Amino acid sequence: MQLTIKMWGLSIIALALIVIAIAYAVAPSAASPESLSEHIGYMLRVTARVGFGALLLAYVARPLVLLIGWGRPLLIQRRYVGLAAAASLTVHFGYVAAFLITSGEPLDWVTGVFGGAAFALMWTMALTSTDAARRRLGAGWKRLHSIGIHYVWLIFMQTFIGVALESGSRWAEVMAALGLVALCIRMAAWLSQRFKRTA
Repeated sequence: MQLTIKMWGLSIIALALIVIAIAYAVAPSAASPESLSEHIGYMLRVTARVGFGALLLAYVARPLVLLIGWGRPLLIQRRYVGLAAAASLTVHFGYVAAFLITSGEPLDWVTGVFGGAAFALMWTMALTSTDAARRRLGAGWKRLHSIGIHYVWLIFMQTFIGVALESGSRWAEVMAALGLVALCIRMAAWLSQRFKRTA
């Protein structure tokens, strides 16, 4: 059973990376200076969307089961869905670095601190996504992962809402809307559990 779960989980991570690889294959060429910025911009958008999509699936996995009893397979694979998000966003981080290096644009301290904290939390969650780490950290594990996933969600939402307001991007609007739907699902599940405990 555990082996089957792990095999399916690794397939989820592989799928995310395959999607990114396909995107890389069809992206504008990175070989020439003229198209390099287009390539980086394209891959920044793809890796952000894949990473955020996987993050949202992990974000709503337990709330969906608590609310409507649906999504148990997703809940079982939540660890690997989260790792798929981390893998996608690690590639995204590489493209952020490439953008800063090639564009010459300065990194303002607010983005550096708060965006950097999101990556640090994401990698910390990925490194502690094992049964051994969960046992070792005890109650701290749950706090780390709860704070971490909410913080990364918040940084994404701030980014997508900002892009939507600034450029009117339909993709940014869709991603922001999906993020808000995911938050509503989590809040509904939390309220449902509170009412059950006080009933």
